[in-house]
Amino acid sequence: MVLPKGQFRFLFTAKNYADSVAFYRDGLGLAIDHDWDFGPADRGTVFIAGAGMIEVLAPVPGTKPEKPAGGSLLIEVENMLDFHQMCLDRGLKIVQEPTDYPWGHRIIRLQDPDGIILSFFAPIQD
Repeated sequence: MVLPKGQFRFLFTAKNYADSVAFYRDGLGLAIDHDWDFGPADRGTVFIAGAGMIEVLAPVPGTKPEKPAGGSLLIEVENMLDFHQMCLDRGLKIVQEPTDYPWGHRIIRLQDPDGIILSFFAPIQD
């Protein structure tokens, strides 16, 4: 049975581990829960993302990771205006500017170095 308060992780193997770690750590400012480096075939970093985690794995040498497809992440931010400005200041790839939706969320979409679309939302505060 799934634990109601157990961990939730989105895990993927990055094309370029260093670029992906830099994006999540320096670009988005996510805190690192833990990381490991047991050699080129066993490296990874786990980032805290709201109530979940994003786990980035280094590719095994000699393999070419496939681009994750069909998935997206939706992460809540405290203040959309501040988050949007941070994205601009840090040169993050914005694929959709903040947009209001009828269900009461303002959402911005970014693309990470592996082509994963990340959506960030905040309740609309008028």
